[in-house]
Amino acid sequence: MLSLDPGVMIWAWITFVVLLFLLYKIAWKPILSAIDNREKLIQDSIEQAEKAKKESEELLEKHEKLIRNAEEEAQKIIKENKELAEKSRQELIEHAKEESNKLREKAKLEIEHEKEIALQALRSEVVDLTMTATKKLIGDVLDDSKHRGIIENYIQKLPESEKN
Repeated sequence: MLSLDPGVMIWAWITFVVLLFLLYKIAWKPILSAIDNREKLIQDSIEQAEKAKKESEELLEKHEKLIRNAEEEAQKIIKENKELAEKSRQELIEHAKEESNKLREKAKLEIEHEKEIALQALRSEVVDLTMTATKKLIGDVLDDSKHRGIIENYIQKLPESEKN
């Protein structure tokens, strides 16, 4: 079985303490310094990563804001263009209506004018026919201008509904 020798145990403790003292004097500070440097490096990396994350979030937020602004501007431009197109459409419709009304009025005036010319020609023809018929019936010619005046006077006295 295992027996414990007190001499070996004392020397083991003395060796352990001496090694511990030597490690403390020689290696402890460089080990702690390396650990501190490593800890500082890790801490700096974490801070830089957090800073980069924060900057990227700010950039992302800024880009999203720019995109929203661009979309709003695009919607505004589209709306203005639609309104402008509708306004132009209404103006064209109004202009077309005005032109149509002008053409209609002009056509009415031309029709009235042509109607008056036709009625005047018809009256003249009626006067000539009446004079010819009267000449054949009576067999004698009345004074041409007097005869024409009597017939025209009669035509003028006709009611408006009979003229048309």
